[in-house]
Amino acid sequence: MKKGSKGLIFIVDISGFTKFVSRTANEDGNWIIRQLFNSIINANELSFQISEIEGDAILFYQFGKPLSVTKILTQFKKILHSFHAQHAQIKKLKGVYPIVKDLSLKVIVHYGEMSVYQIGRFFKLFGRPLIDAHRLLKNSIGLDTYVLITNQYIKELTSQNKLPLPGGYNACELYDVGSLCYTYFPFQQNGTTACGANARQSLSW
Repeated sequence: MKKGSKGLIFIVDISGFTKFVSRTANEDGNWIIRQLFNSIINANELSFQISEIEGDAILFYQFGKPLSVTKILTQFKKILHSFHAQHAQIKKLKGVYPIVKDLSLKVIVHYGEMSVYQIGRFFKLFGRPLIDAHRLLKNSIGLDTYVLITNQYIKELTSQNKLPLPGGYNACELYDVGSLCYTYFPFQQNGTTACGANARQSLSW
C-alpha cells in the first residue's frame, strides 16, 4: 500500500453514455464501448495508471507533482482525437450507428493526498480527493466536451511556480462535501478549445 502520498486524479467520462446504452443492443453496445475505451487508453501518453473502469468512465491516476495545465490539455486533445477517430472505424466495421456521433468526452482533474490498496490483482484508490472528483462529475456546466481542473490542483501548481494557462471559466458548486471550485476549458469535438485565451468568466450555482 502506498500511504500519505500526493497525486493527481484524471477521470475520463463518456458524455451521452446513458442514452447510448438505452438505444443500442447489448452485443453491439458492448463491442462499441470496448473499442472506445481502448481508444482512450491507447492515447494515454502521460503514463497514467488505471485504477478503475466504471461503466462510462476510466479513473486514471499518477502520484507525484502535478503536471502543467498545458500538458493536461494536450493529453485531453490526444484522447479526444483518438476517441473520435474510432467513431469512423466503428461505422466502417459495424454499419451506421447514428447515436455514436453523439458520444463525447469530459475530464475531471483533481489533486491531493491519497493512498492505494490492493485487492487480489486490483489496485484501488482511497482518499478525499477521490470523493470530490466523483462529485464533480455531476456538475452544472451543461456541456459535453471539456476539461475541469479543480482549484486544489491549480493551487498546487502555483505553489510550485507552475502557473496555469490563462483562459478558462471559473465556477463553484455546493455538494454534500462542501463547496468545490474549479476552472473549466470547453472544447469542440475536433479538439479545439472553445473559449478565448483571456477568458476568466466567473460562474456560480
